[in-house]
Amino acid sequence: MEIQKIFAKFEGNATAPLPGLCMELLEEQKKNWPELAIACRELANVLTRSVPCGSYDVFIQYNPQREVSSGAAVDKESIKNRPCFLCTANLPAEQKGIVYHNDYFILCNPAPIFDKHFTIAHRQHKLQSINSSLVDFLELAHDLAPELDIFYNGPACGASAPDHMHFQAIPAGQLPLLKNTDKQFRYIKEINGVNIYAGKNLDRSILLLEAKSAEQLENQLRKVMQLLQKPLTTSEEPMINAICSYAAAKWRVFIFLREKHRPDAFFAEGEKRIFISLGAIDMAGVIITPLIKDFNNLDASLIRSIYQEVSLSEISLNRLIEEL
Repeated sequence: MEIQKIFAKFEGNATAPLPGLCMELLEEQKKNWPELAIACRELANVLTRSVPCGSYDVFIQYNPQREVSSGAAVDKESIKNRPCFLCTANLPAEQKGIVYHNDYFILCNPAPIFDKHFTIAHRQHKLQSINSSLVDFLELAHDLAPELDIFYNGPACGASAPDHMHFQAIPAGQLPLLKNTDKQFRYIKEINGVNIYAGKNLDRSILLLEAKSAEQLENQLRKVMQLLQKPLTTSEEPMINAICSYAAAKWRVFIFLREKHRPDAFFAEGEKRIFISLGAIDMAGVIITPLIKDFNNLDASLIRSIYQEVSLSEISLNRLIEEL
């Protein structure tokens, strides 16, 4: 059955560039998968507005297609009682993908946020875990460049399928936070070829790791993950979102350090409820609102307080930096 769903295979240098294959897949799927074609057309009706928040700007996107994903039940019981929508056997009949190094299946996201939005699902049903997939994360960022950036939502902070390992890819240069790093990040130190920066006045706890060596960067990322377990007092994966870009022979990984998945307002009732569920895209400055009332009502004060609420405290971030 999986053979029928293979659009192409990517196995490295002997293959056509991966971004080109992804664009070919997208065009084929828009022609032959009606659900995706409709979703892509609906992007023309998406509303966007900019909200200045002091030292940074945020874009609010009204995208009703994201209501199912934003409101997905991710507790263990709900996950256990539903079929995994990333397993090949459960994909829509029309959906096809690109096999990446025999390990991943690159798929068009059926509820896109941008005009090019891909889900990169592991071909085995295994738990979402950045530690077990760091090498893949960096390699994919390299192979998808320069057209696409890759991101990861942790199992407890944004992944709508925490039971199935996956990444996502979107057009490079679309996220506000990745554009103004010179002004929005302060240099901390260099460790074994990895330059480390921290966000400043962003209302979020963010580390930026930059390196030309994938191996050195991988080692430092593992150290960060290990140190993060202390302030969060957990032996499980710390709550993070991560975005990786590759350009000028250099990787840049943005790590958003989290304490909560959804703000308290998500669980409020009536008019007090704010229906946003923050993943990597939201944390990087494009907040998705499936409901028009939230699109209209979110202001700088609310945005800043939500970011602060879901992020690791500044005290814990500074301790982490000292230990690095």
